[in-house]
Amino acid sequence: MFLKVMFYAQYNQDKFLETYVFKGYKNGFFIDVGAHNGKSINNTLYFEKNNNWTGINIEPIKNVYDKLIVNRPNSININCAVSNNDGDTRHNKRLGYENNKYGSTTQIIKIETKRLQTICDTHNISHINYLSIDVAGGGFEVIKSINFDKVFIDIIGFENNYDDTSIPIIKYLEDRNYVVIYKSLDIFMLNKKSVFPKNL
Repeated sequence: MFLKVMFYAQYNQDKFLETYVFKGYKNGFFIDVGAHNGKSINNTLYFEKNNNWTGINIEPIKNVYDKLIVNRPNSININCAVSNNDGDTRHNKRLGYENNKYGSTTQIIKIETKRLQTICDTHNISHINYLSIDVAGGGFEVIKSINFDKVFIDIIGFENNYDDTSIPIIKYLEDRNYVVIYKSLDIFMLNKKSVFPKNL
């Protein structure tokens, strides 16, 4: 009897990482910035459910966070934003376009912000196997809030919404010993000192 393996990410990010990078690696640790409700379109649930990973989910929107804590009770779940950035103006234009197209609305909500390094220090984290960042254009601010001298991260995944905003992130991480291993709607960058494979 064969059990069907379920992946949860929107664009098969979890399937790619499991197939080509982690390959069944057990007891890993993740941080999921922009975890949504922890279940639908989520990049880390697969690893928690199938490979016994633990980690931290971060979600700023309170009503979504309330679903997250129900869906991911075994994780550390934090209701905050990991940036002081007001967002990308093009992202705001895209939201406006989608609001007009779908009849939806956008509102500004004031929430607590924290640096990712502060969260790592609070929870005594010095090694992250997978950092997933899905924060609608604010990925660079999240990455710049990390002290790479204090935390070793094997792989960082972030959205590739606009090439000109992705290029400085890539350069910033290359200067910190990372290499691009996959580029599509998301970009995955692997630390050159990681034990996980780099030649995909």
